[in-house]
Amino acid sequence: MIKSVVYDLYGTLFDIDSVREKCEKLFPGNGDRIAKAWRYKLIEYTHVRQLVDEYKPFSKVIRDSLEYVLSRNDFDYSLKEINECMAAYNQLTPFPEVAHTLKELSEVDQIIFSNGNKDMIEQVLDNSNITSYFKFILSLEAFGVYKPDSNGYALLEENIPYNKDEVLFVSSNKWDIVGAQKFGFQTAWVNRNFSDFEYIEVKPDFELQSLYSIKDLL
Repeated sequence: MIKSVVYDLYGTLFDIDSVREKCEKLFPGNGDRIAKAWRYKLIEYTHVRQLVDEYKPFSKVIRDSLEYVLSRNDFDYSLKEINECMAAYNQLTPFPEVAHTLKELSEVDQIIFSNGNKDMIEQVLDNSNITSYFKFILSLEAFGVYKPDSNGYALLEENIPYNKDEVLFVSSNKWDIVGAQKFGFQTAWVNRNFSDFEYIEVKPDFELQSLYSIKDLL
C-alpha cells in the first residue's frame, strides 16, 4: 500500500521551460535555444560534479551553466541579465494539473525530494501557493550530493518513516527514475513529451502522461 508520494521538483512539478520567456525577453530570438542549452548543461554539470566528488550548491551550478551557455554562444550579457535569468528560476510555472493533483492526494504524505537549495525550493512553492500540501521538503544540499547518486536515495530512505514499497517516487527525469528504481523505490515516470525510455536494463513501474494519473496508482 502506498503511504507516501515523493516528487522531484524541477521538470516534474514545475515547468523548467518557463524560463524561456525571460531568456527571450533578454535575448530576442534566442529564448528557446538558451533555455534548452541551459537545462542540458545544468544536468551535465551536476552529474560530472557528482562523479568527481566536487559538490557545489545547486544555485551556483545553475548560474555556472547559464554563464557557460551565454559565453560559449557569444551573447552580450552582464550581471544584470544573469541575475534576471536566475530570478526566473524562483518563479517557475507549475504544470496545470499540479494543484489539483496535490489536493486530490492529500490523504497520503507528499514529499519534495530535490537537488535544489532549500530556500529556492521554498520560494518556488510559496509563489504557487502549494507549500501546505507537503509533509516536508528534503533538499540534498544539506548532504552535499546530487541525484542520481545512490547516496541521495539512501538519504531519502533514512529521512522518511516508510518502507521503500510504501513509497511512490515520481519524476519526469529519466536519470532520476533510473536512480530511484535501482535503489528499490516504486517509480512513476511522467512522460509529458512522449519520449522513449532508452535505459534498457531499468524501466519505471509506471509511465504517466501527466500527474492526473497518480490517483489511479494508490
